[in-house]
Amino acid sequence: MRRALLAMVLLWSAPIGSSVLAGQTRPADTLEAARTCLLVRAHREPADSFARRCAEEFIARNGYTSSPPTADTSLWTPESIEFASSWADALQRRHNTLFPRAESAGCETGGCAATFRYASDTSLCHMRIVTMSSSFKGMRMQHQEVQPAPGTPRARACARQKP
Repeated sequence: MRRALLAMVLLWSAPIGSSVLAGQTRPADTLEAARTCLLVRAHREPADSFARRCAEEFIARNGYTSSPPTADTSLWTPESIEFASSWADALQRRHNTLFPRAESAGCETGGCAATFRYASDTSLCHMRIVTMSSSFKGMRMQHQEVQPAPGTPRARACARQKP
């Protein structure tokens, strides 16, 4: 499962429309705290369990769930490509797009990742992914949607669902 998670094929999903592509709104060095897991790792907690918790907290504080984002604006993190002209617009676009519980999570030497299902999509075929380093820093919501790794049972099931 871990290898399948980290071997997922990334596909472009960001639509290109009339929206304004906004640049990052603060210097990159101020994002370090916002991209770091804020939770305390439990004694003997497996890395993949901690990565799951970190990613779940990350998407919640950044406004992707049905809950409001954190009030601390210094902890908001822009995506690498953001189709919004302001934080208010970005948070409105993100709101309630993902379920708060990670569908899967795993870690390998190069880092960790957790996948999240879209709140509006009942299938398990299209998800977003949060990546981070093995030290649980550098957290990012990847702007691309992920699909199951080719050849896995889930990928075969998704292929059968296509029209």
